[in-house]
Amino acid sequence: MPNNLTPLILALIGGALYALSAIFSKRALETGAGTLRSLFWSNWAITLAFFPFPLLAGENISRAALLPGIFLGCIFFLAQSASFMALRRGDASLVTSIMGSKSLFVAFSLVLLDFRDSLPAKIWIAASLAAIAVALLGWPAKGIKPSIASLILASFTAGAFGFTDALVPHYAQTANPLNLLFVMTLTVGILSITVIPFVRGRLFEWRGTPDRWMALGSTLVAIQAIIISFAIGFFNVPTEVNILYSSRGLWSILLVVWIGHRIGITEATIPRIVLMRRLIGATLLLTGIFLVPFQ
Repeated sequence: MPNNLTPLILALIGGALYALSAIFSKRALETGAGTLRSLFWSNWAITLAFFPFPLLAGENISRAALLPGIFLGCIFFLAQSASFMALRRGDASLVTSIMGSKSLFVAFSLVLLDFRDSLPAKIWIAASLAAIAVALLGWPAKGIKPSIASLILASFTAGAFGFTDALVPHYAQTANPLNLLFVMTLTVGILSITVIPFVRGRLFEWRGTPDRWMALGSTLVAIQAIIISFAIGFFNVPTEVNILYSSRGLWSILLVVWIGHRIGITEATIPRIVLMRRLIGATLLLTGIFLVPFQ
């Protein structure tokens, strides 16, 4: 097997695991795990997953990694919070598909931050496809109002994650990337403590079925975070990795069809015509992502 196939396979696996994590997290929310409670445990699962990174870095955490890492962690925390609020208000296949537009936001952020002079024509074509895709994704079943709040929150999530992805390589030029990612995720965990007073019920109680789904979702999101970090950090094919990782929107729709009824997720009962529109929308979005050049 050629060496360059490894990160591509990892990207596909990471996209599938993220989609599965979103579906399990949605089921946890539906059964009573609690939005802020789920956010707290999911964030800490990611934080703990990155704890070994300073040991792998082989050097002390410098100020160049500390301050930017804290800044990136704040943005990441806001993005994570928005994603859970979007999941609470909308379907997993809708939210996950829209989050696939992150690569477009990376490109726009690079220009906004003056890391790139201008946007090529392909970006505008991709943005047009993304606009059509979002319209198809948000088109509800007949007689049902569209979840505008979910669309806005999911778009904000994609934008915030895209902004983070644009900044990480910039800061990694002067800081060890492993230490930078550790500080970022540790900041996410620390900031998550602020939601504890607003959690409904007890944070540390075991709620049975809801917590089993939450544990599955949190574990999978942490595993995929490590996989994608490894695929991007240790192989020189960032373009292909980001494109294939964006397949998580397609994965989420296929997984809803495949296991939705088995796990009892409400989304599995939506009309097939809606799922078909979302499948077309996710495909259009992924097509646009192929046009996005990465540095």
